[in-house]
Amino acid sequence: MRIKYIVAALVAVFLCGAVLSAQTPEEIVKKMSAQMDRADTEGMIMDLNIKMPIIGMVNSHNLVLGDKMKTTVTSKDKKAIMWIDATTKWEYDEQAGEITITAKTQSEDKSKSDMKAFEDLTDGYNLVLERETVDAWYILCKKSRSNKDKDDPAKMDLAVSKATNLPIYLRMKQSVVTVSIENVGIGVSEKSVTFNPADFPNAKIIDKR
Repeated sequence: MRIKYIVAALVAVFLCGAVLSAQTPEEIVKKMSAQMDRADTEGMIMDLNIKMPIIGMVNSHNLVLGDKMKTTVTSKDKKAIMWIDATTKWEYDEQAGEITITAKTQSEDKSKSDMKAFEDLTDGYNLVLERETVDAWYILCKKSRSNKDKDDPAKMDLAVSKATNLPIYLRMKQSVVTVSIENVGIGVSEKSVTFNPADFPNAKIIDKR
């Protein structure tokens, strides 16, 4: 009989600890945002996967550090690499073997908005912790009635790593386009986002600046 009471006591202690360690989805996202703030000085890595009708799947691997960005875009019939700094854009077409250099435009600045997809995530959304595992939290972000932005998706699925407090993925659907942001990491070197012509000795340079 004593064993039964010991087991009951241990279960009570465990349940008490579980309650004390429980976090709301808002608290989880707040911790995630604090980790993501490191990207401002250390840089960020992420994969952006977009599925569209007719075009199919387009995958991009992105590295951002300050004003610099490197993006590798892969689709079913093309691969291109782009480097952007404060003033210039370089684009390497692998099939053509050409590097086109142009002045950076405002649209290139807007392209970095995907990297900020996790900022202010709770604004305009109600968060529900759908499930929790040993390794991650899985949160449903449902668009609130007060959110009148037609461009915002009706819902987003967010998974956050317990080990790093970084997002594992953020998935959403906008009209007929499915978007998934995955493999987010912090820490980018200057070299990894800087165009080096020596890496492409045989490429044809087309300077349109």
